[in-house]
Amino acid sequence: MCHILNEKIPICRTCQNEMRPKFIKLKAEGHNATSIYDYNPFIKKLIYQYKGCYDYELNKAFISMFAKEIKLRYSGYVVIPVPSYKKEDEERGFNHVVEIYKNLGLTMLEILEKTEKHKQAISTVNSRHKVYKYLALSAHPDLRKKKVLLVDDVYTTGSTIKSAINLVEKLNPKRIEVLVIAKTKPKQTNTN
Repeated sequence: MCHILNEKIPICRTCQNEMRPKFIKLKAEGHNATSIYDYNPFIKKLIYQYKGCYDYELNKAFISMFAKEIKLRYSGYVVIPVPSYKKEDEERGFNHVVEIYKNLGLTMLEILEKTEKHKQAISTVNSRHKVYKYLALSAHPDLRKKKVLLVDDVYTTGSTIKSAINLVEKLNPKRIEVLVIAKTKPKQTNTN
């Protein structure tokens, strides 16, 4: 059905099969959240190629197969992307989260900013929880009658999303939901 509804999918059928979309439901600070994929090895590699190797053409690969369905589901929502550090965006030449989700054609407000470079991928669990120190509101639009969709690429511990939710809640939106490309699986701890 996805192939009938969507015009052009930028990756081959073999790669699409490797992605394995699951639309996993979860909660973030009491708000509904959805992860399109598990953070499986293929998705991890694809995100790295896109974000880390600056392969801009992959921006449509993550959601184009169901962009119309997602747009319909979140019709009337304002999209607020979780930011990356501005200097990293400048080096990369684009903001990877913005470029993925702008393909939905929904109104986007870039009102969050990352005030310092803080690499989540190499952080310990404890330092990930301190991400709130590095996020701030860069604008204060009137969201009182708006439904907000917070978007990000990878949900690991949820610290970044929780910090973003706490900031956006200050603007009193009517509703907040979260959509991420992939969610990592919790690390198994050895109890022996």
